[in-house]
Amino acid sequence: MGNKKWKEFQKQTEACYLNMTQVQIDSSCWHRAFDTLKGLINEEREMQPEYGAELYMLDESTEFRYDVQGWLEDYLDEMDMQEEHEKLLEICDELLDMFRWEEWSPSDIKFRKVSALGCLGRNEAASEFCRQWLLEEPDSVWAVTASIYTAIAVRDMELAEGLIGQYIQEETSCTEENDILFSVASVYYQIAGDQEKKQQIDQKLEDYDKLVGEYLGDGIEEEDGEDIWGEGSILSF
Repeated sequence: MGNKKWKEFQKQTEACYLNMTQVQIDSSCWHRAFDTLKGLINEEREMQPEYGAELYMLDESTEFRYDVQGWLEDYLDEMDMQEEHEKLLEICDELLDMFRWEEWSPSDIKFRKVSALGCLGRNEAASEFCRQWLLEEPDSVWAVTASIYTAIAVRDMELAEGLIGQYIQEETSCTEENDILFSVASVYYQIAGDQEKKQQIDQKLEDYDKLVGEYLGDGIEEEDGEDIWGEGSILSF
């Protein structure tokens, strides 16, 4: 049964990628594939309760034939791009409940959940989720960044500024690990009207972009905080 369902999942995921090339996008194929994946996991866990306890174990158990993690990332991207915020929120909650997340933090999924809540106008719920997330992972740049966004959205500028000051000091450099934090700091200082600090943050972002451009041998387009968060998002007052 399990092998048959994996083949079914493979066919459905292929249909998903084929659908992306069509003029008319039909999200239902993505939802069907996700339902198949959930059913497969549940069946396997009836026989082996520890089956796929961590997300990465699904690919290991199938010798990486189906790229489950890659497909799930694409699924979340597709729901975000199609602005299916309710469905995106539902998927994020299911994924967070489906696995243990003891060996790897689901920061990307949590960040997407907060973004979806913001797009749905549920800023207070997003703020509460971030509060708990930051308590659990105080060193997560994703948790800090999401917390600053939600603080801005609920007009708690004191909290937003406090978090920025806690995680970005004068000597802090913008790197691959924290560039999203610098992006939201730039958004905050723009809203707060502090042009001097915004220019300082923007300069560090620009310096980082130049380094990346030199490394890649080409220039890259700067990605500001609002683009990261998404149009119609939590910062769309």
